[in-house]
Amino acid sequence: MKVSYKRTCEPKDIKRIMVRGANWVGDALLTTPALASLRRSFPQAYIVLLIRPELNGLFIANPHIDEVIPYRKEGYHQGLLGMWRLAQELKRHQFDLAFLLQNAFEAAWIAFLAEIPHRWGYAVQGRGLLLTARVHPDQKIRHSHQVDYYLGLVQALGLEFAERRLVLEIPREAEEAAERLLQAEGLDTGDALVGLNPGSSYGPAKRWMPEGFATLANQLARDGHRRVVIFGSRRDISGAAQVASLIQVGAVNLAGRTSLEVLAALLKRCRALVTNDTGAMHVAAAMGTPVVALFGPTDPQTTGPLGEGHQIIYHPIACSPCLLRECPTDHECMKAISVEEVLAAVEKVLNRPQTPDPRPQTNRPAVFLDRDGTINEEMGYLGHPEQVKLIPNVAAALKTLKEKGFLLIVISNQSGVARGYFSEAEVEAVNKRLMELLREEGVTLDGVYYCPHHPFYGDRMDCDCRKPKPGLVERAAIELPLDLDHSYVVGDHGVDIELARKLGLRSALVLTGHGQGEWERTRIQGGPDPDYVAQDLYSAAQWILRDLRQRGRDSGSF
Repeated sequence: MKVSYKRTCEPKDIKRIMVRGANWVGDALLTTPALASLRRSFPQAYIVLLIRPELNGLFIANPHIDEVIPYRKEGYHQGLLGMWRLAQELKRHQFDLAFLLQNAFEAAWIAFLAEIPHRWGYAVQGRGLLLTARVHPDQKIRHSHQVDYYLGLVQALGLEFAERRLVLEIPREAEEAAERLLQAEGLDTGDALVGLNPGSSYGPAKRWMPEGFATLANQLARDGHRRVVIFGSRRDISGAAQVASLIQVGAVNLAGRTSLEVLAALLKRCRALVTNDTGAMHVAAAMGTPVVALFGPTDPQTTGPLGEGHQIIYHPIACSPCLLRECPTDHECMKAISVEEVLAAVEKVLNRPQTPDPRPQTNRPAVFLDRDGTINEEMGYLGHPEQVKLIPNVAAALKTLKEKGFLLIVISNQSGVARGYFSEAEVEAVNKRLMELLREEGVTLDGVYYCPHHPFYGDRMDCDCRKPKPGLVERAAIELPLDLDHSYVVGDHGVDIELARKLGLRSALVLTGHGQGEWERTRIQGGPDPDYVAQDLYSAAQWILRDLRQRGRDSGSF
């Protein structure tokens, strides 16, 4: 792709960023890897997302966004006068940079009116002259998956690359509301929920036949442990009611009854979702729920669900993909999808081997420990065993935890391997030396795990083991007899705290290593707060024992 701009700023000079987000649920979710990349590139900046207010639920707990400003295009910000009002609001924020993920001309025009000095985006829809950094998309990026289209802008501008993973965090209140709603409908926690999403806000051309959804629901319900739940937005209420009226068994119709964050929590509870190409498909994928996606006038190569385990049913005909809202002929592409093949796809999803539960209930909790800066002194990229030096009082701290029955497991990111600074053999040698020094002090580690992949780009940008992803912890939980419900995470980086948050664990940030700087950044910029801030690992160990007592767990040996 061609990039044209003058380097008029440095990342350190950017303090406040306005991001113009996408307008639709699915598109908005597909921008989240680009938002994560923006946060990596400008860790010190205050990032504000400008989106339609109905999309707020997707970003209410997003760790990469500091604030959301609603764009009330059908209200206060409607028309030319409304755009001028919005520009004046944005001007008061004194943004340094406008990052335009939306392609519309008006996005660049509003940023220009707001006098935001640096305006970056794709040079499309005739807005190139309004941008200070213009990226001209080539045919390859135009026909790539939508998530890669947004990431392509990130890469073309030379920004740091984050994971190709959707980010959808939901508050605990949303999960509690979802459970109350299911209980009110008489659904039991043991029921295998299968979601149906028969609507599509884009238009009727993307919708499978209501009779198909109803017949599918009747066949799924033959197994008494399966319960069908119908989802949809307020626009889908009538269509969902039509499908529900055709279902012979007791389906639960929740169309139009949930916020986006509660919808996400409900989809997380489903074993599968059968859906047209619409926003709920991407919400389910972001929550880790396998999707059976039905495509007709759109292209699954560009808008299909992201992640593993999904089933796509697509019978392209001569006019596919037409991308029309309404079919001008006989809707042949959607009529070609049979109930039998959809049922087979659902059964394949429901009967696939389940991922081993990483949270077995045993009596051996663990303390997951970062390595450099937490146990041993921070030395930058540590690739030589002779550089390993224990932080004072670390051995005493680990010994105390060990005596109380905790397993001690090291979880670390070692991107120096992917960067070429050292080999995996050298990482192993450093780990071996660390264990030798601890054994000399009477402490034995129960496991040492590390991620060797690059944090920003490369063949393994989709790895599941780099913190804050929980892959290494889940691997340890499978290989060792762990009780994750009473385990802790201790480290000197924000990713350690994020890891704990993802797993629902308690966490301590130590001020050794990078901890002091990380804590100052968190207080200024926000982010997941640790449950405790400790001077060092010894202080963290004492807090863990106190915390256990306060939570009603015996602090003697487990």
